[in-house]
Amino acid sequence: MKLRVKVLVSMTAVVVFMGLFQSLFLQSRVETMFESYLSESDQMKVDMLKRAVTSYYSAAGSLEGVGQTLEMSNRMNMGSVMGYTGTIEMIILDSSGEIVANTTDNMNKNNRVSIEEPLEVNGETVGTFIAYPEKSASVSRLEQQFVQSVNLTILFGFLFAGVITLLIGFFLSNKITRPLSQLVSGIEHVSKGNTKFRVTIDSKDEFKHLGEAFNQMTDTLERTERIRKSLVADVAHELRTPLSIIRAKLESIQAGAVEATEEVILHVSDEVYRLSRLVNDLQQLSLAESRTLPLHKERTEMNRFIESILAQFRWFAEEKRIALHLNRSATAIFPEIDRDRITQVVVNLLGNAIRYTPENGIVTIDVCKEGQSVVLCFQDTGPGIDEQNLPFIFERFYRVDESRKRDKGGVGLGLSIAKGFVEVHGGNINVTSRKGKGTQFKVTLPLSG
Repeated sequence: MKLRVKVLVSMTAVVVFMGLFQSLFLQSRVETMFESYLSESDQMKVDMLKRAVTSYYSAAGSLEGVGQTLEMSNRMNMGSVMGYTGTIEMIILDSSGEIVANTTDNMNKNNRVSIEEPLEVNGETVGTFIAYPEKSASVSRLEQQFVQSVNLTILFGFLFAGVITLLIGFFLSNKITRPLSQLVSGIEHVSKGNTKFRVTIDSKDEFKHLGEAFNQMTDTLERTERIRKSLVADVAHELRTPLSIIRAKLESIQAGAVEATEEVILHVSDEVYRLSRLVNDLQQLSLAESRTLPLHKERTEMNRFIESILAQFRWFAEEKRIALHLNRSATAIFPEIDRDRITQVVVNLLGNAIRYTPENGIVTIDVCKEGQSVVLCFQDTGPGIDEQNLPFIFERFYRVDESRKRDKGGVGLGLSIAKGFVEVHGGNINVTSRKGKGTQFKVTLPLSG
């Protein structure tokens, strides 16, 4: 059953249930109110007749002959009593229990509702008053007509409410199912590989947020697919180049065109080493991204740790006439880290900073503690990175400038590996850059595991 049909059926069922409930409730309520009204009216007439009997007794000194007076009083006064609804048949008993007046017929009085009250004059019981109220036919008809009128009103109200409910239900179901239909259509497109499909939802509710989330998901899928294709192409390219060089050298040696000198063998070994390093980097990156990279954490003093790595880059910086500055933390900081992994992170970031900083530039490394984390900042005075490139610089094989290949930009795995190693430690890495002003990488690592 479709969602629209379910909504319409549910709303109609609610209206039908409410209509039946109101009909039964009102009918029962009307009958109860009528009975209460009749009981109060009968009690008023009984009290009036009792007063007539006690007045007769006070005047005559006995109840003999009270029947005639009672019938006359009944005829004269009952019609003027407010709420007159029927007749009252009576039996008057004297103090000895003898019947002195009886206006009832011969029908069985045992099955009729009776009102039995003592007759008291000046605190003395002089007899018993027994009344048998009887509802008139006109009252019964009035009650039935009223109940029928109420039921008819409820029926028309139910029909009107049912029509309105169906119209509202159709409108609401259409408003609910339309964005769902768009989302289902989008999911079908994406499942078939069309990651360019987007949904447009005009409502300002949860469906709009759902549509935006769907579009963000397809954006991510499209970017991931693009990265995947680029990854395959880049890996193939990066593997093909050293393999081609190795193959060419070996074929030349086999053909006798090139002698297998130490220099030639060393060149082939360099390509093999670079090929091996690329495969190893890809493996390490894959383990880091899947959070399965094994870590051997040690408690390490961060100032001395960074200083020892920085010492290895002094010659590289001096060769380019770049000043290296280390701003140590005022106090010793001892995070638990895998030294080999974090060393590779620092080497990648520091190497990039020196590589892209022009001569007479400055590279600054700050070590500080923020809360329960140690923060490493790598600031250079290089050319900076375009804002549109910043979201992608941690992706595999991504190069800000495609013209920069192995001689300057590497294969594009350094920042991806750095990000993976930092995150597997439970930290994060961020980058900020201004074109022409330099770039800053900020690494945050928890002090403990």
